[in-house]
Amino acid sequence: MQPLAALCGEDGTLPQPIQVVLDILHQQGPSTEGIFRLAASGTAFRELREALDSGADVDLGSQPVLLLAVILKDFLRSIPAKLLVTDLYEDWMAAMQKSVKEEKVEELKAVAEKLPAANLLLLKRLLSLLQHIGHNASTSRMSCSNLAICLGPNLLSPASEDLLPLEAMLEVTQKVKVLVEFLIDNCREVFGEEATGLSSLPAEESPAPMDRSTGMRRV
Repeated sequence: MQPLAALCGEDGTLPQPIQVVLDILHQQGPSTEGIFRLAASGTAFRELREALDSGADVDLGSQPVLLLAVILKDFLRSIPAKLLVTDLYEDWMAAMQKSVKEEKVEELKAVAEKLPAANLLLLKRLLSLLQHIGHNASTSRMSCSNLAICLGPNLLSPASEDLLPLEAMLEVTQKVKVLVEFLIDNCREVFGEEATGLSSLPAEESPAPMDRSTGMRRV
């Protein structure tokens, strides 16, 4: 897959299918039990991913919500160097070492500012969505901690991931989970007021559809 920025519109907007998926998940995710944890039909997933990759016109609103969650996880997993950027792994971990919350927030802000603009935009939208779902855990059965466990490995890993022994990889997974959970819980403090409500744009305010040839196609 191309870098995320290459899939975005010239004005920096996220790929239209991803915007639609985020909006639908914002609306329906909080009331969908097991969102991001439960699997979807393998056949349905492959068919929908192939349709999106080819630039076909897909009615995402008619798709099962759990399937859209799996599609989003797959998209995040396929971003080169991951959404939080592999090369920034040590920076993220160093920020999490701060013992005072305010210092931790400031350090995380500084690391986030090193992200490519497209990654930062998607990160803000994603964290807003996950916080919304986590705050409705009574119906979604997915707390912020659960969501961090399910999505953390798709968002960040160290550059040497493939060389790590199992025990070290488990430690990395736990550290990433703690980071992602903190970012979900504190997305407003880290990213400002604009990090909340970003996933619930009314349809008429959504950016115009992109050229379908630059939708979610992988290269």
